[in-house]
Parts: sequence; structure tokens; C-alpha cells
Amino acid sequence: MEKVLSFVIPSYNNARFLDKVLSSFLDFDVLDKLDVIVVNDGSTDNTVEEAEKFCSKYPDSFRLISQENKGHGGALNTGLAAAKGKFVKVIDADDWVVTENLKAFVTKLENTEADVVLTHHYTIDISTDETKKWMSYPHEFERAYSFEEIMSEWKSFDRSLTFHGITYNTNFYKKNCMQLSEHVFYEDHEYATVPCCVAERIVPIDMFIYCYRIGDVTQSVSDTNQLKRIGHTETVLRRLITEYSNRNFASDAQRSYYCMKAQGLLLSYITTVLLVEKNRKKGRSMAEKMMNEFRTLLPETYAKAVKQYKIFRLMNSLHINKSGWEKISGSKIYNKLRHNHSFE
Repeated sequence: MEKVLSFVIPSYNNARFLDKVLSSFLDFDVLDKLDVIVVNDGSTDNTVEEAEKFCSKYPDSFRLISQENKGHGGALNTGLAAAKGKFVKVIDADDWVVTENLKAFVTKLENTEADVVLTHHYTIDISTDETKKWMSYPHEFERAYSFEEIMSEWKSFDRSLTFHGITYNTNFYKKNCMQLSEHVFYEDHEYATVPCCVAERIVPIDMFIYCYRIGDVTQSVSDTNQLKRIGHTETVLRRLITEYSNRNFASDAQRSYYCMKAQGLLLSYITTVLLVEKNRKKGRSMAEKMMNEFRTLLPETYAKAVKQYKIFRLMNSLHINKSGWEKISGSKIYNKLRHNHSFE
């Protein structure tokens, strides 16, 4: 049977999580329409054995590809190139999908010719058991939007225009993709920016698909690891700067989307070096250097980020750390001023 949806699961020493994520694809009403690809990225644990349990039992739906270690981006490059489905979505090995929504999701994908499909996702904090909803709020679901429409209502779409919310049309992705950076973290920002920025038909669906596990201090998104791997963020930021000139934008709105996504990572970098780095002088120097690079090479993103940069520099000088900033940004007053939708 023709495959409708490919899932790519990169795995480096994630054997302990594989049973949960792979079991979440077992909706037998649509399993024959799924193409689940586990990319073993040079693991030294039981990743192969855990994946083979599903490959041997459901050989028409599960595949295992093993390679030498290339990092998360290298594993994605391999898996995405191998995708056979009409659409393709990436699920990290320590996350999972909402099984009960798979059938409806596949049916909707069968009946759309979108370049990009957007869905909601959950974050599940394993340290607190807190679940949050991350949703888009378009005026109308299941119709195609252009970037002109999306950028005019950015706050209605931004929480789904992410690694966890995006499903790509496979042919569209392969035509417009870049090889994601290898041996670094945070290359998911490349994945959600390029090739999405040149999409012409973006369809939001009112459905939760991705369950994103957070709250683990070993994860790349923890403050400690973001500071430890700050060079990885610098690599991805500079890759985005370089790749900008290689995109053939059909509209100013597409260009604006690219710059907005680059701004998101740039602000994450600035937050880390100014509010997490304990050597405040060093952090100010790093932030200034990166901002100067953007001012010269990607001025549209610099213009979007400079106001927040000045605020964070002031916080750095006042010895306000990231925890203090999160209390401010998490307040109801701040979110009302920013016109952010409630998580509830």
C-alpha cells in the first residue's frame, strides 16, 4: 500500500525510550499507511535490538537504518532522504505521538496537497507531571494559508511553526531542503526555518499529534546544556546567516518568516549568554559580537532582535538572571501586553 506518512526517529543511545515511541504508532487501522524509520546514529546501547523488535513484527511499516554517528542533524538527513510517505514528520526518540489521533491525521493528509501541515503539540514535564498545550489559533482550520496571511497574524501561528508542529510534504521538503548541520545540537531550528520559509500552502489542523518530553536536566534545552553547547548555537546561527542568501523568496512575507525564525534562536542565544553565563562581562562580549554579525549580514533579524537585546543587556548589568526574566515573561500582565494566547 502507498505510504501516506513517514515518521523519522533519530536515535543515539535512546534504547530505553524506543518501546514507548514506537508503540505509539500502533494504530492498526492505519499502520499499513505509515512508514516509520528509526535511524540508529552509531548507538552503543540496545537501540538496534529494540528497533528490530518492531521491524521484525511489522516489516511493512517499520524500518531500521544504521550509520556511524553524525549527530541529530546527520540522523535526520539520512531518515528524511529515505522517507517514502506523501508527508514526513520527525519524532525524537524520547518523545511520542498521540496514538488515538493518528487515523484522523492520516485521513486529512491523504486529502491535502499542502507544502506544510501544522498541528498542535503537548509538552509533558517529567519532573512536575505538568502538561501544557501549544496550539495555533487561525480563523479557520484545514484551509491553505500563505505567509502573507500568517505574518499578518503571527501570534496565531507561531507556536505550531516549530520542529514539533511541522509536518512536511515529502516532495516539497526534498526539493527545498538543506543538509542539516551535523554533530551539533539545535539544528532543529534549521529544519523549521528551511525549507518552510518558501512554502506557498500552509494548512493548520486542529489536532494534537506530538508529545514533547521536557524537564530532564540531561536534555539539550536545559540551561546548563545550552550554556555548555553555546558553540553549537553559534554554528546554527551562522548557518542561518549563510543560508539566507541561498533562498529564493517569492515574497517579502516569506523573507520575514525566515528572519523571524532566526530571531527566535538569536534571542535564545542572547538569553543564555547574558542571563545564564555567570561571567557577565564575557556574556556581554559574546552577545555584542553575535549582534554585530547579524547587523552586518542579516540586518532584518538584527532589527527585530535589537530591542530585546538592549533589555537583556540591562538585566545583565542589574544582575537579573534567567529565573528572574522567566518570572517577568510568565506573568499575566506581560502576556497580555504581548497578545499571547493562554496555554489553557
